Amino acid sequence: MLLRWIVMFSFSLGAAGCLPGGGDDDGGDSAPDGLHTVTGDVVDFQTNMPIASGASVATSGLSPAPRTTAEGATFTIEDVPASSAFQILAAAPPTHRATFSESVVVENDDVSGVHATVVSEEFLGQLATGFQISPTAARGVLLAQVVDDSGTPKAGVGAANFAIAGVDGPHFLDADLKPAPNLTATSASGWVVFFEVAPGVVELAQAATATVSLEMPISPVNAGAVTVAKIKAGAAAGMLPTNVLFATQVFPIFSKRGCQACHSGNGPGKDLGGLTLDGSANLAYRELVQEDPTRVVKAMPETSLVLTMPSREDPPDRHPNVTFTSAVDPDYLTILVWIREGAKNN
Repeated sequence: MLLRWIVMFSFSLGAAGCLPGGGDDDGGDSAPDGLHTVTGDVVDFQTNMPIASGASVATSGLSPAPRTTAEGATFTIEDVPASSAFQILAAAPPTHRATFSESVVVENDDVSGVHATVVSEEFLGQLATGFQISPTAARGVLLAQVVDDSGTPKAGVGAANFAIAGVDGPHFLDADLKPAPNLTATSASGWVVFFEVAPGVVELAQAATATVSLEMPISPVNAGAVTVAKIKAGAAAGMLPTNVLFATQVFPIFSKRGCQACHSGNGPGKDLGGLTLDGSANLAYRELVQEDPTRVVKAMPETSLVLTMPSREDPPDRHPNVTFTSAVDPDYLTILVWIREGAKNN
């Protein structure tokens, strides 16, 4: 079963800064140049100490899967594209459950000191007992920590702010990571638990009665596995941008988020999907809006390939890369509003 998890998610969906081609290209796209190495260790969720036994390590969100090696509790992941966001799937049976890590972000440099968390079977048993839950093998568990802008755990975030469909939760842990069934908001630890999460991906929506805004990367879930995530809490959701300009607000996103590495039209592997996003704003506009009607869909903006292809989806599309980790990413919202306003060449 563990091998099936690793194989499925290692080849699931890419996570580098590229945007969609669409149209006639029916082949898989390859990763851009600018590859980096990620190193770290596998640690126990409660103690944050490296595990004593050997661990297996794979990636979720990079396709093709990068070269990954593990020795004891340490691991090395090579050939990770720049501008990538992905999760690590680590397991150390029989003492620890297969666990998806928090999102790992690689920009333009190697990344070291990454902690890939694994949750012990003993701790999961304590949670089930404390919350009087009988988790089923066909569903996953989500452990998420609510933090503020500085990364400090945030207390006092009420249950009504969490909107995940079809789950058992939220349930809150106390300051010592113990089940606290009587709590109705996050404690000083910031940790919240959801049981019976459907396999695929999990996304935190904005609750209709929310008093704070919560942002969590769309994260992988597998049957019988645990997913660990960070939830960033801020003030109540603000206003969307208005009067968005393509030339000065949308077009610069493609260079800022690394999209032009795959979509520059400059040689093999540089014109993926037949889409060019460097050069002039007018050229990029023509390719996005006029060349292929699926890239920008004015009637249903959220279905535009310029938004869906660089986002994590289930099942994954053929695009190898993810740029927008959630639908509240500021750049995602800028492009979304631009399309809603008519996708003008302004």
